Amino acid sequence: MGSHPVIYIRTDGNAAIATGHLMRCLTIARALKRRRAMPVFVVSDEASIRLLRGMMTPEELTGRSFPLIHMQTDYRDPQQEIPILSKILSEHRISCLLVDSYFVTPAYLEQMKKACKVAFLDDRQAFDPPADLVINYDLTVNTDFYQNGAQVLAGSAYTPLREQFSRHSSYHVWDCVRDLFVSTGGTDPYRVCVRILEHLLPQTDWADCRFHVLTGPLHAGRDALCALAKKEDRVILHEKVTEMADLMGSCDLAFCAGGTTLYELCAIGVPAVSCSIADNQIPGVKAFDRAGLIPWIGDIRQNPSFFDDAADALRLLAQSPDTRRERSVRMRLAIDGAGADRIADAILSL
Repeated sequence: MGSHPVIYIRTDGNAAIATGHLMRCLTIARALKRRRAMPVFVVSDEASIRLLRGMMTPEELTGRSFPLIHMQTDYRDPQQEIPILSKILSEHRISCLLVDSYFVTPAYLEQMKKACKVAFLDDRQAFDPPADLVINYDLTVNTDFYQNGAQVLAGSAYTPLREQFSRHSSYHVWDCVRDLFVSTGGTDPYRVCVRILEHLLPQTDWADCRFHVLTGPLHAGRDALCALAKKEDRVILHEKVTEMADLMGSCDLAFCAGGTTLYELCAIGVPAVSCSIADNQIPGVKAFDRAGLIPWIGDIRQNPSFFDDAADALRLLAQSPDTRRERSVRMRLAIDGAGADRIADAILSL
C-alpha cells in the first residue's frame, strides 16, 4: 500500500436505518481519495454492500476505488465485532478509523483507540464520544457537550457534501415556480412523497408545475410513484442521480424531509420547505427553521394537518419571489459545500 495513509470507514445502511450514513461516508472517502489516501469501507452485511456499490460511479466500481470488508455481523450490535475489527486493525497499518453508527458505545470507541486513531461522526449527542476527532455538522452544536474528544469539528462548515456542491456557484431565482424538487429520504416509511404529490397535483396553483421526485430501491412508495408518473406527465422520477447539484439547481422550489438534503439545497440556494419523518431529523429541521433558512411544517407522525400545512407553506414561497431571493442568498451564505474536504484534512492531520 506504499506510503499512502489507509483510512478504514466503519458504517452501515439498510431499509431500517436508511442510506444517509453510507452517502456521507462515501463523500468523505472521495475527499480522502483526492488527497491520495486509501479509504476502505467496513460494513456489517450484504445490504450495506449492495447500497454502497449502487452509490459508486462505474469508474469507481471498475477501478475498485473503495475496497469493502464484509464483517458478517449484526449492525445493531457492534459490541460483538470488537474482537474481529480490533484484530483487523492491529494486523494492518491503519492511520485512522472513521466510525459512523448510531449503535456504537463509548466502550467500542475506547477499544478501537487501542489499535489506531479514531474519528467519530456524531449527529445525536447521545454520549460524549472518547475519540481523537469528533465531527458534528449540525447547524447549531452545543460544543460544551464534548469533553472526551481530543479535537472537535462543529457546525455547518463541516457538512460532508459531494464535491459537485462546492463547484455549483450559479443559481437564479425566477418569478414563477415551474419545477418543484421533492425528496423524502431513501426509505420514506410513511409514503410522504406519493401523498404530497396526490395532494398538490389536483390544485390549480400547481397546474403548470413539474414535480421532480427522488426515488430508489428502498423507497416505500416506489411502485405508487411509478404508477403516478405513468398517469401524470408532470411527475418526473429520478433514480441513481449522479449530478444531484444540477438537478436541484434546475428547480425553483423544494419539499424535503430532514437530513443532508437540507444542507445540499442550501449550498445551491434552492428555497425549500422541510418536514420530519424520524426522531433524528427533528433537531436539524428545527435549527434550519430557527435560522430562517428552511421553514419546517412539522412531523408526519404528529401533525394531523401535515399535507395542508405543506401545501400552504409551498404556496406562500411560490407566490413570493422576493422572499425566495432573500432566502436563497442566506442559504448559500450558511453552507459552502466544502465540509468533506475539511473533514478529510482533519483526519489526515491526525
